[in-house]
Amino acid sequence: MICCFNWLFRTERSIITLMGMMLIFAITGCTESVRKVSYINDDSASLQALSSEDNLTSLQSKSTQELVTAGFIYLANKNLQIAGLHFITAINKDPGLVDAYIGLGKVEMLKGNYSNALVNFGNARKLQPDSLPALIGEAQALRSEGKLDAAIKNINAAMMINPDDINVLQELALIYDLMGKETLSAPLYVEIVNKSPDQAASHNNLGLNYMVRGEYPEAIRSFLQANALDKDNVRIKNNLASAYLLNGDEDNALNIFKSTVGEAEAYNNIGYLYMTKGNFEKAEQALKKAMQINPRFYARAQENLDLLQEARKSVR
Repeated sequence: MICCFNWLFRTERSIITLMGMMLIFAITGCTESVRKVSYINDDSASLQALSSEDNLTSLQSKSTQELVTAGFIYLANKNLQIAGLHFITAINKDPGLVDAYIGLGKVEMLKGNYSNALVNFGNARKLQPDSLPALIGEAQALRSEGKLDAAIKNINAAMMINPDDINVLQELALIYDLMGKETLSAPLYVEIVNKSPDQAASHNNLGLNYMVRGEYPEAIRSFLQANALDKDNVRIKNNLASAYLLNGDEDNALNIFKSTVGEAEAYNNIGYLYMTKGNFEKAEQALKKAMQINPRFYARAQENLDLLQEARKSVR
C-alpha cells in the first residue's frame, strides 16, 4: 500500500485499520521436570561478539538474579542481543527460572521470531502454569502469527487469573480488532483509559477504535487527550489529522499533516483518506496536488491515483 499510513498505531503492535485502510506489551514457580526444558534462541553471532570483547567471563560471574535483572534492563533499552545472552546465561545456570524464559520470549517477540517466542513462553508455563506474563506472551505471539482463536483461548485463561490487568485487557482488545469485532473491543479500551488516564497510548487506542467505528468526533476528543499527554508524538498527531479529515475538517487535517510529513505527503494522505470515503473527485484533486508540489513525490501519488481509478471502476 503506497498511502504512507505507517504512522497509524496501537500500543504494542501497529494495526492499520479503518477496515481496509487502517487494518491493518518477579515471578517464582515450581521446578518439576526442570532439566527437560530447553530455551530457543538463534543469536549465535551476538555470543561470538560478546566473547571477543572478553565479556563472557563477566556474565558467568553474575548471579542468576543479577543476570535476569540486567537482561530486562537491556530489553527495555532494545539491546536485544545482549538481553538475550543474559537470559540464556541465567537459564544455563538455573533451568528453573521462569522469568528468564519470559524475558527470552520477549526478546524473540521483538525480533519477530514468534515461533521461538512461543517455545520460551511455553517453557515458562511448564514451570508455572498460571504465570500471567507467560500467558499474555503466548497470546501475543499467537496473535502475531495470525492464530487468533488460539490467542483468544490464552487470553481468556489469563483473564481467569486477573481480569483487571491492563495488559490482559489490551491484548484482548487487539485480538478483537484483528477479528473485526471493534464493538467488543470498544468497552475494553474505555476501561483501559479509566484505569490509566495519564497514558497517551490508552487515549490513542480508544481514538483509533472510535475512528474505525465511524465515530469521528469522539475519535478527535481521544486523540486530543493523547496529544496533550504526549505533545511530540508524530503518530498521535497524524491519527488526529485523519480523524479531522474523516469528520469533514480538511483545514485542520492539512495543517497537521503539513507539520508532520510535509506538504506533498500531506496532500497524498488526504487524497488516500478521501478515496477510502468514496469521495473520488476530492481524492484526485489532492493526489494531483501532491505531484504538483513535489515532482519527486510523483511515483507514490501516481500509484494512489491508479488505486483510485480501480476504486472508481469497482463502484460502477
